[in-house]
Amino acid sequence: MQNIHEKPILTRGKFPLIAGVCSGLADYYGLSINGVRVAFLITSFFFAIALIAYVVLWLVLPKYPSTQAMARHLRRKAAQRRAVGS
Repeated sequence: MQNIHEKPILTRGKFPLIAGVCSGLADYYGLSINGVRVAFLITSFFFAIALIAYVVLWLVLPKYPSTQAMARHLRRKAAQRRAVGS
């Protein structure tokens, strides 16, 4: 079972192009940001639900530097420094 402090938090991404939804999803699932953006574009050409989902996620997801997301980011950076130092 995953520790609650290590559980990823879904937020809008650090590198937003429009609203940061695609970059947030890519960061959360460990995917390529550009790959998620291209998949969204292709999907939105054929299905309007992709645009609706994007707007809903834009309204629901917190911005990246939220308190929990920033704490997670700092913990990961500290763990990376410890791993490199040992």
